[in-house]
Amino acid sequence: MWKITENLFLAQLPMIIGPTNKQEFSKNKIKRVLTLTTEPIPERDQISNVDYKFIHLLDMPKEPILTNGILEKAVLYIDESVEKEENIVVHCHAAVSRSVSICAAFLMYKNQWTMEKALKMIESVRKSIGPNPGFLAQLKIWERCGMSFSELTYKNVYLFVPGMYDADSKTIWRQPVVTNPAKIQFKCRQCRKTLYNIDNLVHPVLTDSCQQYLIEPMEWLTITGSTCSISHSCGAKLGNFIGNGSRCNGCNKYVRRWIFIDKSKVDKVEVAVQNASVVQPIV
Repeated sequence: MWKITENLFLAQLPMIIGPTNKQEFSKNKIKRVLTLTTEPIPERDQISNVDYKFIHLLDMPKEPILTNGILEKAVLYIDESVEKEENIVVHCHAAVSRSVSICAAFLMYKNQWTMEKALKMIESVRKSIGPNPGFLAQLKIWERCGMSFSELTYKNVYLFVPGMYDADSKTIWRQPVVTNPAKIQFKCRQCRKTLYNIDNLVHPVLTDSCQQYLIEPMEWLTITGSTCSISHSCGAKLGNFIGNGSRCNGCNKYVRRWIFIDKSKVDKVEVAVQNASVVQPIV
């Protein structure tokens, strides 16, 4: 095992389930184990009076750790252990990518460090580290968000940072359609189904001269290539998708996932007043 901080240790899988695991745990006074692999530690290999937590995680560049809450769960579990002064060991298979990424995230969160500083700290005790580029990109995004666990914060950085996370266009994260009478809704003019609400707009403040809405990826979005037109399930052609992104003419920001909806294809439904919604055509 490698001691990262006073209560945080890094390990490979054989150190957790190998023949000398009891000696390792006793020597380092381990009270908790965080497993970041595809299978939990079998009960037969678990040591009594040690708490085991399993988080399913693949070591692949396209594997998300921000948008699915993995980073938050892992970091807060480590933080809880450290706050209680209970020694915790974090491991994956080889202690190179997954476990190193999560340990780095904890150091960033706890000390308000940059990703580079956290990784350098780990490398000072464990020479062979190499988080995959997808994890590194997401850690950098998280750093730019101030190590916040607010999804609204970091998903906007996903959108605004060019080349930061080059997942395949067909596997990008999607937002569910939330129908909330307290939020302005946007409906397909052809089938009248809600497509998105005002929270899903990348640029919520638009001028009358704007002829399109720039939105987040939604669940209903069907993407056939890195650049393609956008249609709804009813067959209505709504706009276009540009996977590599484009620069907004209004604010000059670079938007990573360029998904724009033609205003003429949707209706804006204002906030309900006294249980009544007013549909205002876009002109």
